[in-house]
Amino acid sequence: MRITKYFFAFLTITTISLSSVHAEGLSKEAMFSRLSALAPSGNADIKYNLGMFLNNGIGTARDNKTAYKYFTEAAELGHELASYKVGYYLAGQFPGTVPVNEAEAGYDLAQFDVGMHFIKKRDLENANLWWERASRQGNMQATLAYLYYLSKSASPNEVTSYALGLMLKEMMPDPTKELLAHIATLETKLTTEQKSEANTIRASWFTGKTPLTLKAQEGINALLALLASLER
Repeated sequence: MRITKYFFAFLTITTISLSSVHAEGLSKEAMFSRLSALAPSGNADIKYNLGMFLNNGIGTARDNKTAYKYFTEAAELGHELASYKVGYYLAGQFPGTVPVNEAEAGYDLAQFDVGMHFIKKRDLENANLWWERASRQGNMQATLAYLYYLSKSASPNEVTSYALGLMLKEMMPDPTKELLAHIATLETKLTTEQKSEANTIRASWFTGKTPLTLKAQEGINALLALLASLER
């Protein structure tokens, strides 16, 4: 499933009266106008959020070339999430906007999508590298993808695959029949020592969400707080 469905869902907000003087009362269109007016200020957060509105057609028509321009400007000012967006444009997210290149990203959803990018290039090693990083942050999609390719590779890692299967069983509200069958099959194949090794992997697998992932998840609340602070 495309990253935009998850990462940009926070931008779907209720339209409120334009007459309010507070940031919380701005409609999407008014927020876009405010961001546009503030763009020359040199504020990296303003440029990044303006790029997001243009990237997704929020409060305005979608304009990927202009979005890329603002992402680039914000990235040059040190904005990490803008750097991710620049990277993904370079990876070919919107063909024709910028030259195609490989990208690296800094938070779990980005890491999952970069893994998908490498799969399209038939680069399994790099795909697994990025999926593992996202999985260690608790990303269920990445964990599932990593489990699948560990199981289907020429030299399957059954111990890690078993550990990931058990983790997914805990993460999923309704584990699939395929996942449960995969776990059951490995339970009959692995030795007691291997199962113990799998439990050790489970205990140390999750490293927690990175500051960049947490920042990305702040979403629209962070933007409203930014606009409110600039009104003072």
